Amino acid sequence: MKHSIALLSLAALFCFVSPAIAQSTQTQDHDTTSRELASFDSFMDGHPEIAEQIRKDPSLVRNQEFVENHPDLQRYLQQHPNVREEISENPNSFMRQEKRFDAQETRKEMGNLDGFLDTHPEIAEQLRKDPTLVNNKDFVSHHPALQEFLQTHSGVAQELRQNPNAFMGQEQRFDQREIDPNRNAMRWQLGNLDQFLDSHPEIAEQLRKDPSLVNNKEFLEKHPALQTYLQQHPGVHEEFSQNPDAFMRREQRFDRQEDGMDHDATRGQLASADRFFDNHPEIAEQLRKDPSLVNNKEFVKNHPDLQTYLQQHPGVNQELSENPNAFMHQEQRFDRQEDFGRNGAGLGDDRDRREMASFGEFLGAHANIAAQISKDPSLLNNKEYMESHPELQEYLKAHPGVQEEVKENPQAFLQSAQQASKPAPKTSTLPKSPAKQQ
Repeated sequence: MKHSIALLSLAALFCFVSPAIAQSTQTQDHDTTSRELASFDSFMDGHPEIAEQIRKDPSLVRNQEFVENHPDLQRYLQQHPNVREEISENPNSFMRQEKRFDAQETRKEMGNLDGFLDTHPEIAEQLRKDPTLVNNKDFVSHHPALQEFLQTHSGVAQELRQNPNAFMGQEQRFDQREIDPNRNAMRWQLGNLDQFLDSHPEIAEQLRKDPSLVNNKEFLEKHPALQTYLQQHPGVHEEFSQNPDAFMRREQRFDRQEDGMDHDATRGQLASADRFFDNHPEIAEQLRKDPSLVNNKEFVKNHPDLQTYLQQHPGVNQELSENPNAFMHQEQRFDRQEDFGRNGAGLGDDRDRREMASFGEFLGAHANIAAQISKDPSLLNNKEYMESHPELQEYLKAHPGVQEEVKENPQAFLQSAQQASKPAPKTSTLPKSPAKQQ
């Protein structure tokens, strides 16, 4: 009887433990398979002939004769035993998963190419007329922007060069799906405008209050950065001008979506990246101009501090590599929030207070300049204005900290400098008159 009870207890224990073990194993298998799929997909991309045959008949991976006749495949399977095990157990299932993975990668590459072509309409027009130009060395060398894009997006370059007509056909279909007929605006235009407004908060604030200012000539002339941006982005200009209120509503929805994207997961990573960039301003400047450089092996190798940082921070590395533009966009927003979060007006440490006080003193001694830039702070970033005021130009050269802050946010820094230069209110030192005797 005792023996039977013991066996029943042991059986019950296995019933409870087994599902937990199975669940843990399933999770681990899922993570493993994701890595295997990425590895095998990369191999298939580099061996299109083998890929074509295996996709038609996945069971070929179990065929010793087929594997031996394809030494690259044989070598790959020997070097990747986990892939070999996964694909051998169920070739059809594994290949279906690989096909889905490949489709996701293709969509990502399509998005990258579509974004590039949207911002380079002349190149887009020529490539859509004749996709084979991508394999024309003369054409590529005469278009350095295209050359740089292909170098930094090896996956797109490979797909595009292997079958230009098919890939460009897919890109055009992707582009048509990107246009939302209900909103009449392209997602990339909203993203592009959102980035501009994030880096010009004063203009952003005014346009969000009154979007019709985009059609106000006087407003545009007073804000040369906006005028230049609209000239360089005719698609955004057209959409924005036709219906300013609707377009700004879409932009604000886009901005909220960007804020919400992986916010909790990456806040610590953003803080870490922000500290690194603060200590490496040269790297920060280049990555903010072109976030895709983080996936350029040569660039990373030439910046050993960046290479070391990415190796030591795999989470940041993954987020930044997967979507460089989105991550850098969030990092810049984080950076601005950090600046303005310190001490109310922002820039709260002693060095920043000294810079603000110094600039305030300069303005106090140059009343004419102070009056002009108080009306329009963007003049501080206007080359023509700076050249006509050499004393201001010399001051900023001599105070690089002030120059950097002024460049990033002229209005906020100007206000802070003016507040810092105000004398403290005087307190009366006169004795109080004695109370009158009744």
